Amino acid sequence: MKKVFTSGPFVSMLSFRFLRDKCLELLKSDNPIEQFQASQALNHFKENPILTEGISSYEEYEQHQEVIDQLMGYLFPPALSNNEIKAAIDPLSNFSFYKSRRLAKILEDSNRQNHNVLKEVFRDHIEGYDFIPYAIILNSYYQYNIDFDRPKNLKIKLKNGEEKNYRVTFNADYVEIYPNESAVEITQEVVDELLANAEDKNVWMKYFPEGSWTMEGFGIINMIDTTLDNAIDGFKTHMIRPNNESYKFLVEDIRKIFGIPDLQLGSYILDRNQLRPPYDLNFKMLTIASNESINCKEYACNDVYNRLFKEHKTVIISNVERYNESTGGNSLSRSLIDQGLKSAVLMPIVIEGQMMFILELATYNANQLNAINMVKLETLMPFILSYSARTITEFKNEISAVIQQECTSIHPSVQWRFEEEANRYIQNRNSGENAVFKEIVFENVIPLYGQIDIVGSSNARNEAVQKDYKEQLTQTKRILETRIEEKKLPFYEQLVYQIDNFLFELKLNLHTSTEQEINNFYSSQIFPLFDHLLKSNENVEDIKRFYDCLDENLRSFYKARKNYDNTIDKINKELSCFIDKQQRKAQNMFPHYFEKFKTDGVEHNIYIGQSITQERTFHLTDLYNLRVWQLQVACEMEAMFYKAQKDFPLKLKVASLILAHDVPLNIRYRMDEKQFDVDGAYNVRYEIIKKRIDKALIKNTNERLTQPHKLCVVYSSSAIEKEYLKYFEFLKAKNYISDNIEIVEIEELQGASGIKAIRADLNHDLEKAENLFTTKDLERTS
Repeated sequence: MKKVFTSGPFVSMLSFRFLRDKCLELLKSDNPIEQFQASQALNHFKENPILTEGISSYEEYEQHQEVIDQLMGYLFPPALSNNEIKAAIDPLSNFSFYKSRRLAKILEDSNRQNHNVLKEVFRDHIEGYDFIPYAIILNSYYQYNIDFDRPKNLKIKLKNGEEKNYRVTFNADYVEIYPNESAVEITQEVVDELLANAEDKNVWMKYFPEGSWTMEGFGIINMIDTTLDNAIDGFKTHMIRPNNESYKFLVEDIRKIFGIPDLQLGSYILDRNQLRPPYDLNFKMLTIASNESINCKEYACNDVYNRLFKEHKTVIISNVERYNESTGGNSLSRSLIDQGLKSAVLMPIVIEGQMMFILELATYNANQLNAINMVKLETLMPFILSYSARTITEFKNEISAVIQQECTSIHPSVQWRFEEEANRYIQNRNSGENAVFKEIVFENVIPLYGQIDIVGSSNARNEAVQKDYKEQLTQTKRILETRIEEKKLPFYEQLVYQIDNFLFELKLNLHTSTEQEINNFYSSQIFPLFDHLLKSNENVEDIKRFYDCLDENLRSFYKARKNYDNTIDKINKELSCFIDKQQRKAQNMFPHYFEKFKTDGVEHNIYIGQSITQERTFHLTDLYNLRVWQLQVACEMEAMFYKAQKDFPLKLKVASLILAHDVPLNIRYRMDEKQFDVDGAYNVRYEIIKKRIDKALIKNTNERLTQPHKLCVVYSSSAIEKEYLKYFEFLKAKNYISDNIEIVEIEELQGASGIKAIRADLNHDLEKAENLFTTKDLERTS
């Protein structure tokens, strides 16, 4: 049984009839060479009539392969066969019966010469069907103008692992398609149906039944190597991706473009004549040691310095070892040699006339990077510059975001209002109006203030200072007395006398000026003397031990104070992290403004009201929920503190305080102070109370209002008292506080009177609730 070429609903006939007709035309040419070639080809056709009648099987092709190859020699000039990538194919089966030498070599190198990769080229959506016959029928035969064009690409992987890309075009000059008896007339209505069901094989088979059309002739495909173009296109695409995603692709793209699999890519910043690590930390530095900062004048030779940093021109070092020898060595060449890199390119990236950073390319073989292949970078430069500008912008935006997060008080809950005002400002500025950034005010908000303060922090610090200075002075006195025993030196005795006076002062009390006086005493008298004695190198081991005990920065004893400072720092971090975590949960209850301050403890301000948010409708229940949350957090935060206290260098205590206020007020963002503050003279009373209550006394006593192990809520209205007593009863039911709930009056404060407080003993062994308490929990408890 003969193996036929046919494919799909068409009859395939490999025919050279149209080539013969072309040769007949060329016999009339004025060109003698064309006449001669046409005459020779026509002799082949005369001797082999089957070539024009049509070959329909592989067996018939093999019988006439030699003469077919001779005919193809007219279309495939042997002189160009090593350069052109082309083949002659049966237009339906894509069976390639003649190839240029270069195409044959490509297929041989791909180890796919026995598998005709060309069959993969012109296949489309309909279960592997080829759209070309349909395109010829509809557009050429019926004159319908339907766009079947699409780029045809072919990927071939070579034995060495390299992947080549080719664009393929089809020449149908020697192809004709015509209907058989079973052909169906294709009307506009049929075309509409075909296009509406373009991927439905059954619809196409309905109007193009088996054997209904014949395709006669042969096609010629031409292939163009687009590997470099594809690599450049990939490079462009990856340039617009986020930096963390793009870097690994960029490296591979650059390697493909230059054809160097192990090419290294790096970068560094030029910042005020200092060369520093890049913004995008995916890039490593090739010509500067990791994390090193170096002055650009000390980086390389004068020629590189002038060309790179002054003229902003690309520097090509094709042979690093030769460059190192000719310059006597420098930071640039040594860094490359240490990494085994033997050729390098430094490309200045200039944005808006200012050089921002340098892109580095380097390879492990000399001369791999040179002035010739650097021409490839010219195509890439616009995209490198665009990527660089975006990287700089993203880095600056990140800096702005960090500054906003760490250094200003713009809380996410109110950011919408700042964005709204910024948008209005930009619109006015762009339209030529006088643009003024108006102050941000939130009206009719209810404040909630709370703090957890370290009790006796000033006394604890003073004790630490006294302990350090006492030890420092005592050791100094001992060193001096040792030398007085050896030599009766009046000056040493006078220094000991001063030390005794300082020790006496420290024993009585630590005055503000005492620390400064002791520091001056050491800097002007003790340290110069000890430095002098060290130079003598005679019996100075005690001085060396004394110096070893000094803190490098403070140049004084810093053991007790370090314990104090570390304790305060740990306390603040623990408390701050705890309230931040709880605060994020509270925002889900209702959006509100929140800010906190670290002092000797943690303070926080909360403002809630309709003006804070655009997304939800405020109800007083939202305020009540937040008040319950504040009490719950105060209890849990203090309990957490005492459980963590075992890990602190010093054992300190804390006291909790909440100020409840029920009169709405306005807050205004102070542009100069970069923070919100209450607005209006009447609201100042709230600020006065907030600043003075933590040191207030209970009326007619010497007892401080805030006490360790007690939850304290300050207020000034009977409505708040009634409300918070319910909350305290709820906390008692939850075992957060004890049964001992008391109401006390506070001594009159300057500018505020009639203030009361509810206090209760805290349970430090409370079982922390998994969820936040709400007023619904109150209702269920009651």
